[in-house]
Amino acid sequence: MSAPVSSALIPAIAEAAAPTSRPLRDGLLQTDPPRLLGSVCRACSTRLFPARDFCPSCGSDDVEGGVPLATTGTVYSFTVVRQAPPGRETPYSLAYIDLADGVRVLAQVTGDPDALHIGAPVRLDIRTVARRDGCDLIGYVFVPGIETEVA
Repeated sequence: MSAPVSSALIPAIAEAAAPTSRPLRDGLLQTDPPRLLGSVCRACSTRLFPARDFCPSCGSDDVEGGVPLATTGTVYSFTVVRQAPPGRETPYSLAYIDLADGVRVLAQVTGDPDALHIGAPVRLDIRTVARRDGCDLIGYVFVPGIETEVA
């Protein structure tokens, strides 16, 4: 017969079992291999990010979720944020990225904001984007200067 577990050990066991990292949002991305996950409409073939349960293009609810998206693209438009809330380093760039498979994504772009330009090639990077309650939050950014893949 085993000895009972001391109630003093329960918080330590729970803390040890707590994850040290988790996605910023479930269903948003996968880490191995690094990919954003979207959806595709079976009626009109529109690709969407983030994944949705209906298609805004044709109105169909016949969509497939968890679809891996392209990892490269080009900057469609961007802005440089020079004033931000406390705890956020500035300046940083936010851009609309046209992925190689036709999806447009809003994301932070790393590197020198003054070197970024419309049409710049970028590549997806999955990394820790914040830390909350002792847990790393895994999200996505784009890294400039990488040639794009063929769709």
